[in-house]
Amino acid sequence: MENKPAKQSSGNSMIKNIAMGVITPVLAATIIYFLGFNKGDDSKAEFKKRKEATEKAWNAYIQNRGIFSTVMKDLSKSGDIEITRSNINHEIDATVSNLENIKKEPNADQRVYATVDIVIQQMKDMKPIMNKFLDDIVAYIATNPTEEQGNAFILNLGEGLKEQMTELRQRDSLRLAVFYEGLNKDYTIKLPTSADLPGGK
Repeated sequence: MENKPAKQSSGNSMIKNIAMGVITPVLAATIIYFLGFNKGDDSKAEFKKRKEATEKAWNAYIQNRGIFSTVMKDLSKSGDIEITRSNINHEIDATVSNLENIKKEPNADQRVYATVDIVIQQMKDMKPIMNKFLDDIVAYIATNPTEEQGNAFILNLGEGLKEQMTELRQRDSLRLAVFYEGLNKDYTIKLPTSADLPGGK
C-alpha cells in the first residue's frame, strides 16, 4: 500500500512525458505551418512560384544593402558635419523605405520578410546612434580643442561607435543566419550575401 502512490506518480510522470513527446512536435509543426516555412503541402507549380519570388525579393534586399553601404562610404566627402548628418539620416530613411517595398513582393517565403524586418529595425536603431556620435563631436568642437586633442577625441569616440555598431549587428545574427540557411536548404539554392557584392566582406 505504501508503494501505491509512488507507482501512481510514476505512471502520471510517464503519461506526462509521452504527452509532451507528442505535443511538442505538433506545436512546432503547427507554428512552422502558420509562419509559412513549410513547403511540404505545395504543389510543384506553387513551390516554383514561391522559390522564384523568394529569390527575387532576396536579391532586392541584398542590392539595397549594397547601395546603402556604397553611399555611406562616400558621406564623409562633404567635409561638413551637418551636411553629413543630413545625408546619413536621408540614406537611412531611404533604405528603410526601399526595404519596406520588398515586402510588397507577393509569394516570397516569410523568412525573407522576417529578415527584412530585422534589418529595418537595425537601421532605425542605428540612426540615433549615428546622430549621438555627431552631436558629441559638435559639442567637443565647441570647447575649442587643439587639432591634436580633437583628432584624439574623435578617434576614441569612433572606437565606441564601432563597438555599438558591432553589438547592433550581432544582436540578431543568429536568427538571420537560421533564416538564411533554412532558405538555402528548403529551396536548394545559394542566395547571395553582402559578401558577394563588389567590395563586400
